[in-house]
This record gives sequence, structure tokens and C-alpha cells, in this order.
Amino acid sequence: MIDRIKRWLGIDKTSPYVKRYFEASNARSSIYMSIIIIALETMLIVNIISIISSTTVTRSPTWIITHLVSYVTLFASGAVALLYADRFLRGEKTHSVVGQVTLWVFSLVCILFGMYISYTDFMKGEQILTFITMVLFVGCLLVWKPVISVSLETVSFLVFYLLISAKAPLTNAMKINYVITWISICVTSISIYNQKRIEAEKDESLEDANEHLSKTALIDDLTGVANMNFFRKRSVEMLAEAEGGPGSMIFLYVDIENFKALNEKYGFEAGNAFLKKFAGSMADIFYNALIARQGDDHFVILTDRSTYDEQLTELRSNIYNFGGEAQMGLKAGGYVPETVDCDPYMACDKARYACNSIKKHYEQDFREYDDQLEDEANLRQYIMNNIDVALDRGDIKVYYQPVVWAKTRKLCGYEALTKWQDPNYGFIPPSVFIPVLEEYRQVHKLDMIVVQTVCHDIRNLMNQKRPTVPVSINFSRLDFELSDVPDLVESCITNYRIPRDMLHIEVTESALSGELDSLHMDLDKLKRLGYPLWLDDFGSGFSSLNVLKDFEFDVLKIDMVFLSSFESNKEKTKTVIKNVVTMANELGMHTLTEGVETMEEAEYLKSVGCERLQGYLFGKPMPLRDALVKIAAGTLPVSEEFLDGCSVF
Repeated sequence: MIDRIKRWLGIDKTSPYVKRYFEASNARSSIYMSIIIIALETMLIVNIISIISSTTVTRSPTWIITHLVSYVTLFASGAVALLYADRFLRGEKTHSVVGQVTLWVFSLVCILFGMYISYTDFMKGEQILTFITMVLFVGCLLVWKPVISVSLETVSFLVFYLLISAKAPLTNAMKINYVITWISICVTSISIYNQKRIEAEKDESLEDANEHLSKTALIDDLTGVANMNFFRKRSVEMLAEAEGGPGSMIFLYVDIENFKALNEKYGFEAGNAFLKKFAGSMADIFYNALIARQGDDHFVILTDRSTYDEQLTELRSNIYNFGGEAQMGLKAGGYVPETVDCDPYMACDKARYACNSIKKHYEQDFREYDDQLEDEANLRQYIMNNIDVALDRGDIKVYYQPVVWAKTRKLCGYEALTKWQDPNYGFIPPSVFIPVLEEYRQVHKLDMIVVQTVCHDIRNLMNQKRPTVPVSINFSRLDFELSDVPDLVESCITNYRIPRDMLHIEVTESALSGELDSLHMDLDKLKRLGYPLWLDDFGSGFSSLNVLKDFEFDVLKIDMVFLSSFESNKEKTKTVIKNVVTMANELGMHTLTEGVETMEEAEYLKSVGCERLQGYLFGKPMPLRDALVKIAAGTLPVSEEFLDGCSVF
């Protein structure tokens, strides 16, 4: 309530914008008032001069002198107010105190002039309209805080009342009309002030909003560096202005390593504080460069090539100190523009690609985009543009790698793998195209084709009464996210009328991290339907033991990394493999080791109880027809349990 009263009286605090708004409003009003007053006073002064020049003077010298002085005084104050207001509105430097004094003097002269003229009129029995007009001019055309305007109007009315009542008694009607006029003027001035203030605050709000929009169009809200909109515009100008040509500049893409761990450990507020500090450090080090935040913990820089490596080293040194226990790091990629019309977004993408190419190279912190990366990027783009065509045309084929029993070395299954034979690029390795499909969330298209092909091939083998062994198919986490794997597999099995135990579901250990509820449900459903579940690449990640605890797999597939050091560190490798096999057996899981290449490895794995083996020792991935040729030739013998009623020819 007190705050509302203060606001109503105008004695509360207002923003600088509102103060300037009132000053501008009063300056405009002063111009209107001054012009009117100057015109009127000019006319009255001319009238006085005509009276003086007349042969028959009807006015006394005293009247002429006093009126002429009052006209000239009001004319002069109006002229001064006009000049000051004009300078103010034209943006010329003016002193606010001088402006306030000018306004006060002009207002007081107006009121005193009104008092004098109306007093003389009243003495002649005429109206006091000049006084009322001048008070209206000052109190309503000009905007004052209510406490000032009401005080000024009250004092003016009171002084004038004392003057005229001392000369002649006032009737009750005159007194009532006088008071009503005073109240009306006071209320009007208060209303005008509050209306103007509302307008000023609304304008301020709009101006703040526009300023914010303008700022957000240029500046990143969190860090204070440029955003990508401004970066693109300004970088075009910088490339055109570069003294050494565009080749003397370099686009940098900067990625903070382990930032996610910082957020998880200390919270998002700490993460935001870190980004602000990091951006500030970057601005200090790259003081002549253009810096922008691309998103999250990624920044881009356009800077001179002559010093960027030393600056990156300094920035990397600073980030080690910022991160505390989170062990922060810095990776960067660079791209040197070839022409002045280089698209900044394209340049940043290439710098980002260069940075991402060294993500897993812990000994390398920077890479510049070169011809090799250009070829890789073109291939990645080609893969994404042509994956659908390749699948429809049959360029991507399913190959089968044999799986054998460790004891008998006889075929007991296949793993379905893919190879892409492209008419333009030739052979594209799975290690190239599968990560691209995973990154762009398209890998489920490939895996569903694999399921269809495998089911089709199994059905054909069964129809031809050829040896038919189970086939395992790899599924990534994205397959489960982007499609209904249980439904699709079940539909395919039903369509081709093959037993469920002929299709084994492989899930990589890396897929079993993070949010697992929906994946857990899908795997449970597959298990209930009768599909054997395999845990692929066991030991390649960091969550192996948790995975064994939380999921029920039928087969544990030991990753080839265990055998990679078999020759160089034989005793430790044997101990690890033996314990893994023992643990799997105790958990009721069968075991398979992949990557077997020597007889010594095969013999050792058999000796410790590993049941299945897979690797180049027994066969590389091959078309099904090649596998059937080997079976027929006896070089790939089939385990007896899969031969009942079959012909190998």
C-alpha cells in the first residue's frame, strides 16, 4: 500500500529510462508552449507599440511599462525554453541541471504572468482566465511528479486567492468554482503523470525486449561470446579484409573433453560457470580473433594462422587448471579456407570433422582438415546419400563367418556380417559404413535387411535339405531404439517358418549402458519367445560385470582383445581367459571366443572349457555359397547334430 501511495505521488524511484522519457516529453511540450507564447507575446508587444505610437494614448504610462515588461519577460523565457528544448531533442549535449532550471524559470514566469494579467483584469471586474490558462499550461502540458505539480498548483492558487480576496470580497459561488478549478487541475496533472509513466514503462519494456532480441541475435546468452549468426556474418567480412588473403586465417573447432563428467559430478550450475570462465579465458588468449559458441561445450574461432598453435597450447594449459578433479582436456580441429567466399558453416563443419577424427587418439590434441579427411568426409556423405539405394540394389550383402565347437572343430553356427561392394567406391569395410549409419541413426535399416536375408537363406537351406546351423545376428542399441526388434524378428521368423532357436540375438556390451528399461524389456521378450541371447564383445567395455549381473544371456562371447596379447603376454592372458570362462560356466552361460587365429590359441581355449570358437583359423566371413562349397569339399565339416536328414551336396 505504501509503495502504491509513493508511486501515485511520484516519490518512488524510477529508472533512468523513465526520467529521460519525461525530459523528452517536457521538451516537446516546451516547444509547443514556447511557440504559442512567443506568437502571443509578439502580438501583444506589437499592440503595446501601436498604443505608444498612437496620437491618442488611452493607457497610462505605468500600465504600458508594466505590461510591456511582462510581455517581454514572458517572450524571453519562452525563447530560452524553445532554444534549450530544440537542442535537447536534436541530441546536442545539454546539462540536465540547466534544463531543469530553464523549465522551472519558464514555468514560474508563466504562472506569475498569469497572476499579474488576471489580477489586473479582476480589478476591472473581468475574468481571471489568463491565470487559469497559465496554470493549465504549466501543470498539465508539462509533466511533473504529482507531489511537485500539486504543490506548485496549490501554492499558485493560494497566492492568487489571497491577492484577489484582499482587494474585493468573493462570493460563495466564486469560491466554490475556484476550489473546483484547483481540484480539477490537480487531478488532471496527477492523471497525466501516471498515464505518461505507464507509457514510459511500456516503452522501456519494449526497448528492453528489442535490445535483448538484438543482443541474442549477436551474443551467446551464457558465455557472452558471439553466437553462430554473428560469427557467420563477421567471418565473411574478416576473410575479405585479411591482409594475407583467406589462406592466412584458420577456422578452429574447440571441444572440451570430459565436460559431461564435470556436469555429472558438480551439477549444471558448475558446468555453466566453467563454460563462462573458459569463454573468458579464450577471449583473453585469442584477443584479436572472432569467437563463438556453437553449442554445449563446443566453440569455434576464426583467427590468424601465425599464432593459433601457441594460443591453443596456452588455452589447453588453462583448462587443466579450471577442471579441478574432473580432469578436463581440449581437442581442436582446424580448417584453412581456400577462397574468400568460403562458407563459414562449411568451414566450421570441416574443422569439427578434423577434431572428431582424433577423439580416440589420446596422444593427439589437434588436427587440420586435409585431403585424407576430405576423402573420408566425402565417403561418409556418400554412404548416407546411398544407403537406401545400396540396400535396394543389393550392393550390401550378408556374409557368414563359421563358428565351430572347440572340441571337434566342426561347424555349429555362423555369425552374419555385412560387406558393401559399391559400383563407385568398390569395397567399403563395415568398420567404415556401420559407424556412419550409427551416427546418423540409420543402422536399423541395415540390420533389418540382415534379418530378412538370414531368414530367407535358412529357409532355402531347409527346403534343399542342406546342413542348416544357427545364425547369430548383431543388434545395436539403436536398433532397439529406432525399431521394434522383437516384433520384426518374430514376424520374419513366422513368415519364413523357421525355428526360433535358429536365430541367435547378439547384443554388444557397449549397448548395455545408460538408460536400460526399454532395452531390458525387449531382451526379456525375446528370451521368453525362445531366442538365444548372446553378449557380444565381452571385455571390450567397462561395464562387463554389471551386465552379467543384470541380464540373462545364454552365450558369453569373449572379445578378440583378450587374444591380441596372447603371444606377448601369454601367462596373464591365459589366466584372464581361464577365469572368464570359469565365471561364465558358474553363471550357467556358454562361451565363445572370437579372433582365434592359431592352433595354440584354439587348443588352450578348449583346455580351459571354452565351448565355441570363431576366427580366421576356421574361416573368414564368406558368401553362403562359398561356405556350402567348403562343406561339400569337407574342409568345413558340419557337426553331426545338424546333419540328420541333410545332404552336404
